[in-house]
Amino acid sequence: MKFLFRIPALIAFCLLFISSCKKDNSDDVNTAVQEKQVLTDFANVVAYPNYQQIESNAIILNQLVQTLNSSSTETNLINAREGWKNLRASWEMCEAFIFGPVEDYNYDPMMDTWPVNQTDLDSLLASTNGLSPADITTLPSSLRGFHPLEYVLFGNGGSRTAASLTVREKEYMTSLSIDLLNTTTALRASWEDGSTDDFKNQLITAGEGSTRYEKRQDAFIAIAGAMAGICDEVANGKMEEPFAAQDSTLEESQFSHNSTTDFRNNIKGVENVYFCKFVSDGQGMNEIVAAKYLALDNKIKAQITAALSSFDAIDDNYGQAIYTQAVQIQNTQAALNDLKTTLETDLVLFIQTYIKD
Repeated sequence: MKFLFRIPALIAFCLLFISSCKKDNSDDVNTAVQEKQVLTDFANVVAYPNYQQIESNAIILNQLVQTLNSSSTETNLINAREGWKNLRASWEMCEAFIFGPVEDYNYDPMMDTWPVNQTDLDSLLASTNGLSPADITTLPSSLRGFHPLEYVLFGNGGSRTAASLTVREKEYMTSLSIDLLNTTTALRASWEDGSTDDFKNQLITAGEGSTRYEKRQDAFIAIAGAMAGICDEVANGKMEEPFAAQDSTLEESQFSHNSTTDFRNNIKGVENVYFCKFVSDGQGMNEIVAAKYLALDNKIKAQITAALSSFDAIDDNYGQAIYTQAVQIQNTQAALNDLKTTLETDLVLFIQTYIKD
């Protein structure tokens, strides 16, 4: 009787073992599908739409600057300033994924070198050097992009008036806005299907024929590294340099008093990437992490929230805050460094451990 009893039990165990082996195989397939979907959604839901929005905002800014050039009224100046801030917001969010063409072709320094060297800028405006769009492309990066245009539109401490704009300044701001538009268009195009770079598909096909990313793991590490990188840049570069020197001329967006908003949008970009959300939502890295290591997902989410919330305590005018809000600034830097450490160590280790292809 005992022998007869053991046969069905043995059969049941074997069936259970076979079933569990099949389930593991299926899990591997499902995991690979989910990983590809996360990369696909990052490209199609976050990165490419963000670049499209940047280009759209650059078109609007160029139109507003052209209007200001034609009719130098205070209303047109205010509108151009708002256009600058809107473009700035969409650009700062994409700095959470500075890799690929934006890095390959130095689009970032072309558009966003800081701080402005006001002496060089004033010398250029006082000279007879050409200021056409073609001339702008030959200038050093410190005289191209957002911040020289910010200087013309806002002036020192936001003191610019429409009536004070000179002919040279109007020519310069117009060419700068065209140069920004050309660069943002090239950046967006580099992610297009069928383009020379075709970076969107290079990312989506990671581990499946991509010449850029041999493995999916490589693509995920690049994304995690970019998120950690912007946390580091904000905490230990953008915030630290003017704060440590107690020098507001080292502030990133010093003329518009937009730096604190810039910083917040940088970290908003991290949130967008991790959760895969921009205009719409997709499958994010958070879903992969939560499925395998919920404690890490909770930690990252809490640290993103803490970092974003910490900016509420800092004056919008960061150039003023560096003199009066040391504790608040240091609290934000600590929150950003905590997030940076988690992303570049815990998240990267998670990727190396669980994303196998």
